[in-house]
Amino acid sequence: MTCLAGKLTRYFPVRQVKTERALTDELTASEPGWHTAPSWFVYGEHDLNIPAQTVRFMAERASARATREIPGASHALALSQPGAVTAVILDAVDHIKE
Repeated sequence: MTCLAGKLTRYFPVRQVKTERALTDELTASEPGWHTAPSWFVYGEHDLNIPAQTVRFMAERASARATREIPGASHALALSQPGAVTAVILDAVDHIKE
C-alpha cells in the first residue's frame, strides 16, 4: 500500500542505496544516540518497511518525548504527509529550545 503518486516512487531505488550503506557501514559511535538524546517519532500506520509495532517499541525504548502515528500513511511519510512530519519537527524544536 502506498499513499504516493506513482511518478514520485521512481526516485526511491536511488535513495535505498544510500540507506543500505548507512545500515551496513561500520559504526563509529561508542553508545547509541537514543540512550541519551531526546527523540520524537512520527510514522505511518501502513508502513510496510518498518511495522508500526516496531516503531512503537523503539519509541518506548528510547523514552520518546512524543510519538505520532499517521492513519493511512505509508513509509514515505515525509512526502505524503509533510504537514504531519513538520508538526513533529517543530514540536521537537520548541522542546529543544527550552
